[in-house]
Order: sequence, then structure tokens, then C-alpha cells
Amino acid sequence: MKLSEEEFLDTIQNPSTRKGYRLGIKKFREYYGKTVKEILNQRKDDLTQKPGENLIEYKNRAVRFSKEIEKFHGNMLDNGFSTNSARNFTIGIRQLFRFYQMPVQIRAGSKVTKTVKTSKSFPLRIEHVRRMFDIADIRERVILSMATDLGLRIGDFIAIQKDEIPQLNQETPIPFDTMTGKEEVVAYGFLSQETVGLLKIYIPTLTKKENPYLFPSNGKSHISEEWLSKLLKRLAKKAKIPMNGKSLTFHCFRKMLLSASIDSGIGLTAGKKLVGKAIPQSDDTYLTTINLKKKFIQLKNFQTIKEQPKIETETIEKLEKAISKLHEDLTTQKTIMDVISKENQEIKKQFAESEKELNWVSETIMNRIIPIVDIFGSVEGLEEFLKQFKSKNTKMLEVEKELWKQLEEAQKKGEERITMRAEEILDFFARAKKECKNRDKKG
Repeated sequence: MKLSEEEFLDTIQNPSTRKGYRLGIKKFREYYGKTVKEILNQRKDDLTQKPGENLIEYKNRAVRFSKEIEKFHGNMLDNGFSTNSARNFTIGIRQLFRFYQMPVQIRAGSKVTKTVKTSKSFPLRIEHVRRMFDIADIRERVILSMATDLGLRIGDFIAIQKDEIPQLNQETPIPFDTMTGKEEVVAYGFLSQETVGLLKIYIPTLTKKENPYLFPSNGKSHISEEWLSKLLKRLAKKAKIPMNGKSLTFHCFRKMLLSASIDSGIGLTAGKKLVGKAIPQSDDTYLTTINLKKKFIQLKNFQTIKEQPKIETETIEKLEKAISKLHEDLTTQKTIMDVISKENQEIKKQFAESEKELNWVSETIMNRIIPIVDIFGSVEGLEEFLKQFKSKNTKMLEVEKELWKQLEEAQKKGEERITMRAEEILDFFARAKKECKNRDKKG
């Protein structure tokens, strides 16, 4: 089997990772004083037990490079390299051994695996993206907008193909799922209205049909990670964004989205789900596509490239408050009108009943009281007659005789109207007497 450094490095797709491995292997080779081929053959020989060799001698040879890597790590520290740099230099040679199925086991507690948290990455904020966006062309704007929306790793981002872009004539935000290469986790992302608008302009400019990628290179592949990294640095410089010794990389967009997930209130778990970062299964059950869409909208309200002018935002807020107040007032007025309407119905009903009573009273006065008054000559005469009628000593017969008397006098005087009324009342008495007799017979 041919043992080769280049064969191993050709399998590393990430240019920056490949560059780091190459540098680490070079430094180890210089430290150890042998070529890569000699180092690999020696490692192979160490893992093969020789005839007559006891087990202890064999195992000591097998751990040779574990000890040598620790010494190499110490040498890097002694030469002024940082803890993280010294560790990174050891990764190349360790991965080389692993590639050829001869892994080196680093003992527990070794300083080789120790790292120190640093803050070399530029703390990218949406304000910086806006400044770069203002001086960017259409392709660069699409990159900035999609990077802000999706927060994907650079390898997954540059590999997006044109036919993976969903139908753009639908309601935004549009779901955009991506299977991530590193963790093999689906990123449940969305394309914002900003990004969709840019894509509608950008995609028709892609005239090379033989290249399937959304961000094609001059050949048949996509843009490289190195090209994209240089683009971001160039845009930041052109936008006059002070780096202060920090490094602006594409990964900064991912960190910005996760940080904004916390600041906007949607939560880090939802942010991880959007960018395709592994989360516990217990946290994954409630984050449906519908819930994620609501959270993405909430995130974009907090972090959008095309910032609304402050005066416009304030005006909208005032209008929203005014509309809310108007809605409350209308609701109150409707309640009052409903109550008034109900009361009006009651009043109308009462008025109708009163009107009936009034009509009855009027009819009674006109048809009954006034004629009787006329018979007795005056109201006082009627009142005196009624008193006698109500008296216990007054008999029905006496009342009838009095009426006959009044009738005769009226007839003598030729008072036809009173005569007619008296006749009607006498007729009433006649019927009343007949009714009384019938009741006496039954009773």
C-alpha cells in the first residue's frame, strides 16, 4: 500500500482545514527529522509485533508516537505558539495516522487536547451586514441576505443548487430545508421576503445552464470557501467596518443568527433548529414547521437588513395604537348601542301597551262615560247615581225604575240623544236581570 501525505490531503474538502493539516504535518516532520513516508512506515512497523518480542516491548513501541506528539506539542509551546495553535498543529499528523487506519491514542489528561476559549472571531451584527449590503452588487446582496436568513455552514451554503430553490411566487417566508454535511442534521430554514425579492432578480442572470449551482464558479463547480471568505473581507473593508484585529468569516453569520435567537426571544433551541445544529430529541418534539415559521418571523422583525426608517417605524407604532384604541372605542360603542337598542325595544313595547290603555280609556269615555253623564245631566248627577248604586241598600230594581223615570222625562222634553242612551242602558239592565235569573236557576 502506498503511503502518501497528498493522498490524505486530497480527501479534505475544506481548503482552510486542508491548509491547517498541511502546516501541522510540516512542522511535525521538521521536529521529528523524518519524511512523511518514513514516519508512516515507522508507525506501521510499531504496530507489528516482531518474532520473539515480549508484549511489554511491543506495547512500548506501539505508543511511541503518542509520546512523540506530546513532546511535539510541548515544543510548539516553547517556541511561543499559543495553546490553541499548538493543539491544532498536532491534529494534522493525528488525522494522517487515522486515515491509514493507524490511529494514535492520546492519554487522558494530556495537555495536547487542552484548548483555551478565544474571541478572535469578529462579532458580526446586523448593522455591519447593512453597511456591506449598501455597497454590494446583486450577487453579493443575495449572498449576504441568504447568509443572514439561513446561518448555514460555508460548505453547505456554497453547495446550494438552483433547482433546490423553492417556487418564489408564494407567501413569505418560504421554507428552505437543507441537509447539513457535518452533522447530517436537517436545517429547517426560511427565505425572507428580502431574500425572495433578490433571488427573483438574480436567478435570471445565471445564463450558464450546464452549471447547476446557485453561486457558480467560472467552471462547472460552485464558488470556493476561500473565494467567499475573501469576498466578505473585501466588503467589510469597502464598507469601512473596523475589524479591531478580529477575523470576519462566513461562520460569523451562523453565530449572529444564534445570538439573535436569544436576543429576539425565540430561544436558542429554535435557533439551532433553523441552522441545522443538533438538539436533544426532547426539545425537538414541539418545534413543528408552523411554530418555526412564527419564530422565524419574530426573528426577522428583530433582525432585518432593510431597516425601516425610525420615523416610519414610530408612525406605524402610533397608527397601530390609534387603531387599537379606535377598536376598543367601537367595541364600547357597540355595547352601549346594544343596551340602548334593548332599552328602546322595552320602551317601544311599554309605549304600545300604554297606547292601547289610552285608546281603551278614550273609547270608554267617548262611548260609555259621556253618554251616561248626558243621561244624568251632569257629572255630579252621575256621581250621585253611582253612590246610590254602590250602596248596599240600593236594589237593582230601584236603579231600573230611576232609569225609566229619566227616560220618560227625556221623551217628554224631546231629547232624542238621551232617550237613545237611556234605552241602551235599560236594555243592558234587562240582559243583566236575565243573566241573574239564569245563575239563580243553576245555583
